[in-house]
Amino acid sequence: MTRSFPLRLGATTLLLCTISQIAAAQQASAPESYTLDPIYVFLAKIRAGASHYEFSPRAMSSAPAADMGAMLTSVPGVSGNRMGGHGVDIVIRGQQGNQLNIIDAGSITYGGCPNRMDPPTATAAFARADRVVVERGYASVTNGPGGSGGTVRLERDAPSFEDGKRFNGRFALGGTTNSDTLELSGTLSADLGQGFYVELSAEDRHAGNFKDGNGRTERSAYDQAAQGLTFGYKNGSTELAFDIEHDLAEDVLFAGAGMDSPSSETWVYRLRGGMDVDAGALKRIEGNLYFSEVDHVMDNYSLRAATGMLMRVPTSSDTTGGKIEGIFELGKTTARLGIDHQSNNRMAILYSGPLAQRSQVDAANGANGRFLMWPDVTIAQTGLYLQTETALSDKTTVRGGLRYDHVRASAGAANGLAGYTGLTGTPNSYYTARYGTTFDKARTEDNVGGLLRLEHEIAPGTLVFAGLSRSVRTADASERAMARNNWVGNPDIAPEKHHQFDLGIETTRESWGLTATAYVDHVQDYILRDQFSVAGVTTYRNVSAELSGVELSGNWQSGGWQVAGDLAYTYGQNTTDDRALAQISPLMGKIVASYGRDAWRGGARVNWAAGQDRIDPARDAGVTPGYATLDLFGSYELSNGAVLLAGVDNLFDKAYSNHLSRSNTFDTSVTRVTEPGRTAYVKLEMQF
Repeated sequence: MTRSFPLRLGATTLLLCTISQIAAAQQASAPESYTLDPIYVFLAKIRAGASHYEFSPRAMSSAPAADMGAMLTSVPGVSGNRMGGHGVDIVIRGQQGNQLNIIDAGSITYGGCPNRMDPPTATAAFARADRVVVERGYASVTNGPGGSGGTVRLERDAPSFEDGKRFNGRFALGGTTNSDTLELSGTLSADLGQGFYVELSAEDRHAGNFKDGNGRTERSAYDQAAQGLTFGYKNGSTELAFDIEHDLAEDVLFAGAGMDSPSSETWVYRLRGGMDVDAGALKRIEGNLYFSEVDHVMDNYSLRAATGMLMRVPTSSDTTGGKIEGIFELGKTTARLGIDHQSNNRMAILYSGPLAQRSQVDAANGANGRFLMWPDVTIAQTGLYLQTETALSDKTTVRGGLRYDHVRASAGAANGLAGYTGLTGTPNSYYTARYGTTFDKARTEDNVGGLLRLEHEIAPGTLVFAGLSRSVRTADASERAMARNNWVGNPDIAPEKHHQFDLGIETTRESWGLTATAYVDHVQDYILRDQFSVAGVTTYRNVSAELSGVELSGNWQSGGWQVAGDLAYTYGQNTTDDRALAQISPLMGKIVASYGRDAWRGGARVNWAAGQDRIDPARDAGVTPGYATLDLFGSYELSNGAVLLAGVDNLFDKAYSNHLSRSNTFDTSVTRVTEPGRTAYVKLEMQF
């Protein structure tokens, strides 16, 4: 019997081996199968271009319980900021936070931690996605406001059922050495008939503290459990689904912060769908509604030895939003016209007291409230956009887009809260002291952006492109309204305006492919997190900045051999102060080689980075030396629908840190939070 199951290349090889260049040339909607008797390799599961990368989470292999942010760093051009074992915060083209849009099945969730212990990638339902799309740079006006550095979209399809089969599912079980990590996950879908279906998913992860290459124990343990339920309907082109998702992370330890997180809970409710219509030029309508609720707690005493004053910060971050979009066909032009909205409310209060008052601090007693860090901050954004794509000829395509966003930001507790007698000052008193202003009235913005992109096929299989864009992102809750003695947001901060130009080439041949991109981004009113102008105090101000860089990737395959590599470099400069921007990755990349026949495949990967000495000493922990590590991986198809994966990451137990990672505040014997040392893993994946 011929078996059909995606061939695993092991240890993120599918991400790194940009064999997807072949798939990029096959833009047909139906995936084409390549027979390696008796296995089918569906190359169309992965598509890549010079600024676009698309893959299926089920077509990649990674160490069990790997953080989603850490897994995304396997994508060319994506790097990460590590604070512990959980919540790796991704960076694309030198940009992070809400300079990136993270969209999970149409919804957006903003984390509850001012220090970003829980970035959106930490709670997004990665395992439930059918496709993950990573766009480097500003590629579309349809992805919501902001997103100047890029967008990550997790997309889902309705489950499909074979004739006479009412159920299907997936199951994964795995573990690692080093941190004694365990992962158990599964998804079950049931056909209810008449196009209706239900899908249940669950995931449980446990990770202990890992050891780095020097045998040091790094504070990185966590427990995380997630569940999902979807009721859906699909009949032809009509789709409708309602999702309920829950994520709970507990006992999360952070070496790169002065606190840990005993609990962080996220609920997401989402209604999404679309249908084809026959209304002249209007061909399809799509839309969604969502609500996400985050309750996060961090403290400096429940998971580590208490020293000095106890501090506890319970926070909330609630986001409501939606989108409706019409797709039009006008001759050789396809147009998307839509309106979207999101409103995020955040509240964070720091409670403090001596050890004798632990019960009052635990109980969030108003008398122990010291700072209204997020004083009931609401940022609402409503956008209207139009994006078109026109085939000028068989070889030339032009894409254009315009976007308008109205922003309203307010702080409901800027003058304090009744009963909080222990406050060291109201938020307004901090704003006045640092900026001479208050947040008594809402701030509004009217932001306009757009893009123009030209693509031309200069020869069969070779595409060149050039693009211009303007994207605007408003300040987040911390940049606009943080309120404590050593960290103060600026209510009057102007939004960032990014003016980007990029050009590149994509070449695909039968056995090899190559992509190259160069970009420059002039930023007006860059929002600088300023930790050098006022000693001991973090403030925010607008400066001019320049970001530029290159991204290269290539691949070759012959017979059972596959070889691929990529590199990325970003240069960031604060041109107002004539100093380097903080948190800019050095030149870095990967090289992968693998060989496989029939049901098995094995290979090796080299991860490397040059040193980085262009730093902002006020924010970066210091210069970083270069490094190179070696990973080994393998996979074997046990039976129809069952694959065993195994590998060893950091084979030579190299001791190193990524440049972007946080200063190690828990163990000052090292500068930054370190990366894991030698780690072996094994994982079983099944589908039925």
